[in-house]
Amino acid sequence: MEDRTCGPAGANVDLECQIYVAAPSRDRLMERLAAALNVSPGPDRVISYGCVEVEWEHNDYEETGAHVEFLDWHSLLACQPRRDASTTAVTRDMARVLEAVREAGYRAVPVCDYEDLLREPGTEPRQT
Repeated sequence: MEDRTCGPAGANVDLECQIYVAAPSRDRLMERLAAALNVSPGPDRVISYGCVEVEWEHNDYEETGAHVEFLDWHSLLACQPRRDASTTAVTRDMARVLEAVREAGYRAVPVCDYEDLLREPGTEPRQT
């Protein structure tokens, strides 16, 4: 049976994920992401996809001279699982959100406890 259901898994705080995105415009990023996921943005441009809620935030590390390129990117997608989502469903949906960001033409780096499960060979961002 596919582990896609939302059962009594608890708060899932460990399943939160952030995606740093090389995108200067919130509105354009969220429009392109919603189109790639084939969903409509909700109020305040929050995107619901499967068991995940995706919200744009400004990256507070931008222009701090960080030695890691992605920390200097403008956009940050805060991705939170639904309270009752299973680990498998969240990981699958997060992988699709990350893939959609990249399909939309953006460089993106996930930062979470399970980021190694989200990356496929050849999808790491280019360092420029």
